[in-house]
Amino acid sequence: MSAAHRSASRSVATRVRVHRAVNRWLGPLWVWAVLVTLVVIAIYTVPEFATVDNYKNILKQAVPLALVAIGQCGVIVLGGIDLSVAAVISLGDTLSMGIMNGGSGSVLFAIVAPLGLGLLIGAANGAIVAKTAAPAFIVTLGAASIVQGVVFWYTHSAPYGAPALSFGELGFKEYGPLPALVVLFIPILALALFVQNRTRAGRHAYAVGDDDQVAARAGVDVTRVKVTTYALCGFFAALAGIAVATRTGSGEPLAGTGFDWDSIAAVVIGGAILVGGRGTIGGTMAGVLIITLIENAMTLKDVSPFWQSTVKGVIVLIAVIIAALTAKQSLGRLLHWRPMDAFRPRAAGPPAPAADGGGAA
Repeated sequence: MSAAHRSASRSVATRVRVHRAVNRWLGPLWVWAVLVTLVVIAIYTVPEFATVDNYKNILKQAVPLALVAIGQCGVIVLGGIDLSVAAVISLGDTLSMGIMNGGSGSVLFAIVAPLGLGLLIGAANGAIVAKTAAPAFIVTLGAASIVQGVVFWYTHSAPYGAPALSFGELGFKEYGPLPALVVLFIPILALALFVQNRTRAGRHAYAVGDDDQVAARAGVDVTRVKVTTYALCGFFAALAGIAVATRTGSGEPLAGTGFDWDSIAAVVIGGAILVGGRGTIGGTMAGVLIITLIENAMTLKDVSPFWQSTVKGVIVLIAVIIAALTAKQSLGRLLHWRPMDAFRPRAAGPPAPAADGGGAA
């Protein structure tokens, strides 16, 4: 291979590595391009949008959805889905408020107890899905009905409890230029990105989502991966409920309404496919911001909630189409396989016939 070919090969390999790294950590770049486009449109069409206070409000509104979407992303990478997250958010909100009930002495327990229950609910979902091969949609839908019923019983279907003073202030406090909830969320996001992209657990999740039977033959404990992933989804849903509680005056039994479908939409907008094996937390965060931005801008324009739902549905449909198309022929293959094939040694063809150097004697 000539020096020119080796240089071209290294250049292509570098481009492939950069593209894969960007896609792993940030998700598809087209999603972020859509987000930037929507921001520009909102700035020019909604006069009240382009203010510092509104930007901070968008970030605060995005935190609960971002938390539950992190867990939902893990489940969707497995090829599953979790419809119980909305009920678990309601549980986290009402239980934390009920335990505090305005007192500051039980704040720690009011945080730990919902998180523990969220883990248990998620682990139960994962165990049933893994051991019975029942559809995750049905299993988690049943779990949602059970948990929501318990929440109604616990709260008597009415606002319940009250936050401690320090806890209630957290939802409105700022650390420097950023809201406190955003500052607390950043290390959680960093840890989630690290686990997904730099640990064996993250690689195993993608392997199970791509083909759980092949992953099992390769030595991956498929049951453990599914139970752990669903448990973390329940944990993040409960944490989202606690985040919601920091901005409300009492526990709302329906605080999680809509978070199930919005979290799924955020993951799908972020480039995931529901059959599993594909999806990134970075792309999911872009999806979260897109959904939150749309809701914020349309609320400022006094657009009906029905039309807000329609717009979100259209965006999800477009994202699904794009994700399906890019799944068939990703940019990584376009950059890697075709140019590299040109530099690989070609098989020798049949020998050329010998030239007739002279006639017969």
